[in-house]
Amino acid sequence: MTTYYFPKVLCSIVIIFCPTTTGNDRFITLNCNNQFTGIHNHRTVLFCEYESQWKKNCNISWNWEDRNSQQTATPCTSNNEKQQKRCLTEDKKVSFIIEKTDILDAGNYQIFIDCGPGGYVQKFIQLSVKAPYTALQISKRIEGGDKGLSCSTLGHAPAELHWKNATGTILPANLNIRETEDKLFNTTTFISVFGELCSVNYSCSLCSENSCVSARLECPNSTIASQSREEKIRTAFGIHLSLGLIVILFILLAFLVAFYCRKQTPQAFMQERKKSARINLVENQIGCGLC
Repeated sequence: MTTYYFPKVLCSIVIIFCPTTTGNDRFITLNCNNQFTGIHNHRTVLFCEYESQWKKNCNISWNWEDRNSQQTATPCTSNNEKQQKRCLTEDKKVSFIIEKTDILDAGNYQIFIDCGPGGYVQKFIQLSVKAPYTALQISKRIEGGDKGLSCSTLGHAPAELHWKNATGTILPANLNIRETEDKLFNTTTFISVFGELCSVNYSCSLCSENSCVSARLECPNSTIASQSREEKIRTAFGIHLSLGLIVILFILLAFLVAFYCRKQTPQAFMQERKKSARINLVENQIGCGLC
């Protein structure tokens, strides 16, 4: 009986005191956030804290999927300081650094720590990347033969771009969304405008993540002043032109009246002379009769 139980007891002792595959992570602890959010064109740092009695013997690496859907391993070494993506260890912290984050860096990352006799541990981290929209760019533009205003911005994530009038009413406009090579969205909206562009009280509004910003076409003061002078010149020219036309019409009318009167005066004079001649003739005939 004793011989029968001895191997089981010995195996139990070996399992308790010897690290095995099933118990390799009991001598090392690893704490990480499950999710991180990076900002486009900014540095992103994925960091974890770990503890192990065999820290000097630990090999640390980060595994991730590149833009070609290939698995890439980045070990923590001292010669990776100039790399775009690198691993950094400091005391009880281990970090994965992305110097210039872009949209394609989003995805799953795995940290793997192997401390030899101290065991190994791994954890998966989800990285999402945000690209805040750039400042609104408003410019004068001609599209399809129509003169108007164009409003454009560049970013990533759902967003709304609208033209509004002075009362805040959304105006009908042409919207164009184009995806760039680095997976950003170039959004442009165009609205036709009648009259002077700088005098129109229209604003472009961008709403994203429960916040909105607005912008208007910026016109230099000199441009506005020159436009005011031009308007004054046009107004004065119109007034003088109207007065000039009135004077010309008056002179023309006076000339026609004078011409008519001049034409009618000789005819009346001749008729008066003929009338006087007839009267004299009649009087002479009467006088001769009486004689």
